[in-house]
Amino acid sequence: MATPNKSGLLISFFLVGVFLLPLISSCGKGANANASGLNTQLQIVDLSPDAQPLNLYLNSIKESTNIYSYPNNSGYFFISTLIPPIQLRTATVNAITVLRIDSVLKPNSKYTLFVTGYRADSSIKNSVLSLDTATLPDKGRAKIRFAHTSPSSPNLDLRANDTTNSVLMNVKFNTVTKYVQVPVGNYNFTISNHATPTKIETSILNFTVQDGRAYTIYTQGIVGRTDSVAFGANVLTNNLLLKNTQQ
Repeated sequence: MATPNKSGLLISFFLVGVFLLPLISSCGKGANANASGLNTQLQIVDLSPDAQPLNLYLNSIKESTNIYSYPNNSGYFFISTLIPPIQLRTATVNAITVLRIDSVLKPNSKYTLFVTGYRADSSIKNSVLSLDTATLPDKGRAKIRFAHTSPSSPNLDLRANDTTNSVLMNVKFNTVTKYVQVPVGNYNFTISNHATPTKIETSILNFTVQDGRAYTIYTQGIVGRTDSVAFGANVLTNNLLLKNTQQ
């Protein structure tokens, strides 16, 4: 009489295992890859002075409840799909699309969406989506690039330690330069109007550039303003570096 009971227990254990195995497998996935296995990340830097707080939509579906507003940087986050469009809509009941990008994103990559220009004159539609992934720099060096993302501002120069070394000059608005290599160490980065190079508009002082890293120095606000849209600069660390990929 004991045999049927043992068989029933074995069947029960088998069924439990069938249901639990997918859950265990799912929990074992690494935290560095999203659920779809795309391993692609995006960050949003809202630098449009007159845009309302915004929500992100991917493939016309609201990505999350996160709100993006001036002049904040979201930091990188994994995205759920590579299917366009990328849309930013006002975080209101009647959401209005203020920016649409139809670019197809690549897997295993990092991107920054610099939201620039003005909503009032629709120049926000010219915002910049930047591929951040880069090849590894030489040993003992890092990579930097410059993003001029300040509307109504003149062409700008970026200097490192106020020398002609590692200069990115005459950069136009809505431009992200290519990466250039610099030796590791501490830097004072200065930004000036290209037409008046001796007048420093803003600085990033005593910034440590580390071996094998890639950085983006970007501007915010408007040159000459001292109010809530005062001119300034910040640094992003773009630390997904590959041996064979786009520069």
